[in-house]
Amino acid sequence: MTMRTRGFFDSLTLRWNLVRSGRSKAVGNRFTKRGMTLVLGAALSVGGTSQIFSHVHYIVERDLDHLQVVKQRSGEGRELVAQITDKFAANSIYKLTQILPESLVSRRSSLLDGSWFPISSPEGEKHDSTFATSFAFIDKTIREKFFQTQFPFGNVIHQQAEKYDVDPALVAAVIETESRFRENARSQVGAQGLMQLMPRTGRWMGARNLYDADQNVEAGVKYLKYLDGRFDGNLKKTIAAYNAGEGNVRRFNGVPPYRETRNYVKNVLSRYERNTRQLEQYREARAVETRGVSN
Repeated sequence: MTMRTRGFFDSLTLRWNLVRSGRSKAVGNRFTKRGMTLVLGAALSVGGTSQIFSHVHYIVERDLDHLQVVKQRSGEGRELVAQITDKFAANSIYKLTQILPESLVSRRSSLLDGSWFPISSPEGEKHDSTFATSFAFIDKTIREKFFQTQFPFGNVIHQQAEKYDVDPALVAAVIETESRFRENARSQVGAQGLMQLMPRTGRWMGARNLYDADQNVEAGVKYLKYLDGRFDGNLKKTIAAYNAGEGNVRRFNGVPPYRETRNYVKNVLSRYERNTRQLEQYREARAVETRGVSN
């Protein structure tokens, strides 16, 4: 086992133990809002936690547009514990299951039909939520590691984005566009720090020193969250308002016809898309790496 993989396993083990002792809690991300909270029903089996699930095996079955997880316990038959019909979530979850060893999880995929989905779940039945918690932690750990290694101030970005339920890939895109990750950046009009906040906005969002990375990013993320709420989740309007102000976006009912703002929105969206794509590639690479070790 490589040192990097061992560190990844150790990190997962630590986080799982914190959950069990009540000192931490599961945190979701944008994936959860597209189906991730419906996820799977087995438990984390890396770093020594699989003892808890002796005599239990999980089968992850994927069809063209949905996925289900079946729990198989020795001598007790099979039980459906999760079913996901959102295609995006199903594909993402199926990839994440590659992180878990074959001793706990088997994967079956059919691109032709769903004839091998024999188990139905009674309406209203509550599925085992342990797998959902486990996969949330696996995904959180992967994302956290990605931002730590790929971006300056990645720890701060991930921490504050998780705290306020904002996509960290978007936060990183805004910071890169605003300041190129320069903590002491200052614009001609007086915007300060990583997320280039005006002092008045910073104070409004609770920051006393905008040249402090933690305070600046927290205030900037809170401001993004505020704008997201004001524009009902419309990403272009939110980004435009961050640059040109909420009033101008409302005045023009969209991105204002200012060259600077239009270029700004274009740049942030492009970097956001790149960050998201790179995160997905990182997820897949970690899955392949971990499967190689477990085999």
